[in-house]
Amino acid sequence: PQILCLNDLPLNISVENPADVYFYEWRTPDGTLLGTSDNLDINAGGSYDVTATNTVTNCSRTERIVVNESNVATLLASYVTIVDESNNLGASNTLSVSIDTINNNLGPGDYQFALLNTETNNRIPFAGYQDEPLFEGIEGGIYQIIVNDKNGCVPDATLLISVLQFPKFFTPNGDGQNDFWVIKGANKTFYPNSSIDIFNRYGKLVAQFEVGDQGWDGTFNGRVLPQDDYWYKVTLISSDPNRPAINRTGNFSLLRR
Repeated sequence: PQILCLNDLPLNISVENPADVYFYEWRTPDGTLLGTSDNLDINAGGSYDVTATNTVTNCSRTERIVVNESNVATLLASYVTIVDESNNLGASNTLSVSIDTINNNLGPGDYQFALLNTETNNRIPFAGYQDEPLFEGIEGGIYQIIVNDKNGCVPDATLLISVLQFPKFFTPNGDGQNDFWVIKGANKTFYPNSSIDIFNRYGKLVAQFEVGDQGWDGTFNGRVLPQDDYWYKVTLISSDPNRPAINRTGNFSLLRR
């Protein structure tokens, strides 16, 4: 069968190797005449019969062309379930993203899925796509969900999502890796208003910053603080007015390596 992408109409179907000695008729299965040229523009899937009649011998032959409809996926935020550390449901090793394709109609296509971490460029799967709309064991970050139509309708449907994670440690040693304590998966787009307070084990405030800032480098008034456990108090206000504010407290380790 040929594929009709509903977002790219019309689809032109044509006979192979047309010749001047033939007269063509395009009809629906019930006999309705649609056209008399060697090609036909269509806007709906179905079966199309084309009859080629030799104008010299009057011999004719009919072929049926089957056209299936497809389309790019409809992907809405309401279709997506995120298990992360924003709601105390997700632990560091159980973060996940899933797309509910059972209760939501993504469209008439045959879809496959991928997940891209826009900050690290890590992609699941590494290449291509997977049939299962579930991604488990991920880390916090800003992700792009990608839904691809196997039938070839383009472009891919995409959706940016936030997966929150509060790191359990950081290592501010200047090596360019993990040098700042910062909430993974939080940016100004998703959380335009925020407050992040860092305390030492005695309850003294040692740092204050917001989402979008560089994060905490393990110092207080320019003085390097010792390896120890520290506590955070975080408030995140979503850009979605229907989402409640996120208030989280917890602790993490500053490691000197």
